[in-house]
Amino acid sequence: MPYKKNIEALAKRNPRLAQIVDSTKLTGRYVVAPSQRKDRLPSIVDVKYNKNFYNNIDPYRVAEQDIKSRKLNVPDLAVFLGFGLSYEVHEYIRNCPSARILIIERDPELLKTTFSTINCTDLINSANIYFAGCEDIRMSYPVIFNFFNITANMYYLKAINVVEQPLSFAVNKDYYLNSLKMVKEAINQVLLLYGNDPYDSLLGIKYTLRNIPIIIDYPGIADLKDVFKGKPGIVVASGPSLNKNIKLLDGLREKAVICAADGSVKILKHHGLAPAHLVTSLERVIQTSYLFEGLTEEDVKDSYLAACPVVVPETYANFPGEKIIVYRNFATFEWLDIKKGILDIGPSAGNMAFKVLEYLGCDPIIMIGQDLSVTDDLVTHAEGFHSGGDKISINDIIEIEGNYQEKVKTRPFYKQFLLHYERDIATYKGTAINATEGGAKIHGTEIMTFQEAIDKYIKDDIDTTATIKKHLKHIKYKEKEKQIKETLKKLYHAKNVCDKVTAICSEGLEKCAVVEEILRRTDVNPKDDDLTTYKKNMQLIGEIPQRFATKDFYLILMHYVQSIYIKVLQDINSIKYKQDDGPERDVLLLLKYKELYSVLISLIKKFVDELNVSIEIMEKFKVEFAARKEDNKKEN
Repeated sequence: MPYKKNIEALAKRNPRLAQIVDSTKLTGRYVVAPSQRKDRLPSIVDVKYNKNFYNNIDPYRVAEQDIKSRKLNVPDLAVFLGFGLSYEVHEYIRNCPSARILIIERDPELLKTTFSTINCTDLINSANIYFAGCEDIRMSYPVIFNFFNITANMYYLKAINVVEQPLSFAVNKDYYLNSLKMVKEAINQVLLLYGNDPYDSLLGIKYTLRNIPIIIDYPGIADLKDVFKGKPGIVVASGPSLNKNIKLLDGLREKAVICAADGSVKILKHHGLAPAHLVTSLERVIQTSYLFEGLTEEDVKDSYLAACPVVVPETYANFPGEKIIVYRNFATFEWLDIKKGILDIGPSAGNMAFKVLEYLGCDPIIMIGQDLSVTDDLVTHAEGFHSGGDKISINDIIEIEGNYQEKVKTRPFYKQFLLHYERDIATYKGTAINATEGGAKIHGTEIMTFQEAIDKYIKDDIDTTATIKKHLKHIKYKEKEKQIKETLKKLYHAKNVCDKVTAICSEGLEKCAVVEEILRRTDVNPKDDDLTTYKKNMQLIGEIPQRFATKDFYLILMHYVQSIYIKVLQDINSIKYKQDDGPERDVLLLLKYKELYSVLISLIKKFVDELNVSIEIMEKFKVEFAARKEDNKKEN
C-alpha cells in the first residue's frame, strides 16, 4: 500500500493538509477497480453520484485526451481543480516537466483513497507542486499565496492554465469557484507586495542607503534570536478596541515581551503606561517620523526602535531611545551583507511586531488593538493616536468577517494586513491569540479577552529588560571600520553593474530597431534574407532578459525594477499564451520588449543618481568615523 509513503511525504510539505487527510475516515464513497488495460491501471467511481471519474477501458487515456485538448501555448503554470487518481497531473507534467502546479482538492476522502491506491510521492516531493484544499478554502490561503509568491511563478500570472477534473468540478462547483476567487485574491496580494511603482521601491532603497551609517552603528535583531523561547509576547497595535484593555498592560513589562507598532507609542504614553520593550516601524514616509515627535528619553526608557532601515532617516532621528536594526526580506539587505537579521515581514508595523516576537521565540503571542477594522462611526485608532482618531470616508469602506460580529467595516489595505497575518500564523509553531476584543477575524488565532489570556499565559517574572540588554552585542570599532570600507566598494561596484545592464538594454533596443525596420519595409511579411535576419534578431531580443539572470542584477537592481520587469514579462507570456506564433504576435512582443529595455535604462539612470549621493554620504561618514575613533582613543 502506497498510503504510508504518500502521507509521510505530504506531512513534510503541508503538515496541516496531511493531518486532515490522515484523520479522515474512509466511508466507501469511492470505489477503486482495475481497468481493462493490460497493466490493470485502476479507475475510480463516486458511488454517491454513480459516476466514473474516467472509464474502465483506459482511464489514463481519458486524462491524456483531456490535457491534449487544452490550449497550452505557455504550460509553465497551472491550477488543478480536483486531483482524481492523479492521471491529469501526471500527463500534464509528461508534456511539460518543468511546470509549476497548484493542486486544489475538495474532498479529503478522495485524496486518502487516491493515496491508498497510487504512489504520488513524485508529485508530493516536487518543489514545483503544491497541494491545498480539503477544508474551508480560506484556510488554504497561505499555501495558495506562497505558491504564487515564488519568483519563477510571477512571470506567468497572466498565463495560468486552469485544469478542472470534470467530475470533481461538477460535484463541488461552488467550492472550486470560490477557490478561483482565492487564487485571484492571492495573486492580487502578491502583486501588491511587489508594488506597481518602481519609484516607490526606489524610496525604500534610497532610505536604506541613506541609513547605512545607522545600520553600521547599531546592533541587529539577530542578537535576540530565540532568547525568549517559550515566553509570552504581546503585540500592541493602535486599533480602537485598544481602549477596552490597554490598562491591563500595567505591570506586565517584566512578565512578557511587549512589542508595539509605531502608532502605539504615544497611546501608551497617553494612558500613563511604561513604554514597550520594542517598537516596530517600516513605513517609508515622512509621516511615520511624526509618530515619535515630542517624545523624551524618559518616554522611551529601556525601549528600542526595532525599525527596518527603509524608513526615512527622520524616523530614527525622532526616536530618542536605542535602536535595533531589523531587515525585511529584500535583496538589498542581502547585497549589503552587514549581518543584522532578516525577517519575512508583512506590510504593517503590526505584522512586523508579530514576526519580531516569533523570531525572539515567544509563545504564545497575544495581540491587542489589532482591529484591522474601523468602528461603526469610522474611527480607526485608539485614544491618544495623533489627535485622537483618523476619520475616513464611507466610500473607503468594505466589510469582512468579525471576531464578535458577523461583519465589521474595514479598509482595503487593512485587509491586506489581515491576509498577511493569516500567512504568518499558518507557519507559526506556537499559539497565536487574538485578544483585541473587537475588530476583524484573523483565521488561525484563538479568540479570548486580554484578561483571559493574562490569567492563562502570563504568570512568571522573566526580567525582560535585562535579558534584552544582556544579549545585544556591542559592535567594535574595527568591525565598523571594515563595514564602511566594504560598503563603499559595493556602492562603486553597483555603479559598474548599472553601466553593464544599461549597455545590454541599449543593445536590445538596437535589435528592436532592426526588426521594426524589416517589418515596416515588408508590410509585416518578411521573406528570404529579410525573414532570416528578422527571425535571428527576434530570437536575440527574447534572449536578452536571460542575460539579466545574474546575482548582481538580482541583489542590486531587482527589488527596484521588479514591478516593471515582472509586469512586462507577464505581458509577454500572456501574448504567447493567447496568440499563435507569427509576425502579428511578434509585433505585440516587440512593443513589450522595447518598453522593458527603454524603461530599464530610464530607471537605472535614477538609481545611479542615488548611488552617487550615497557614496558621498559614506565617504563623509568614513571621515567622521575616523575622527570618532581618534577621540575614543584619547578618552581611553
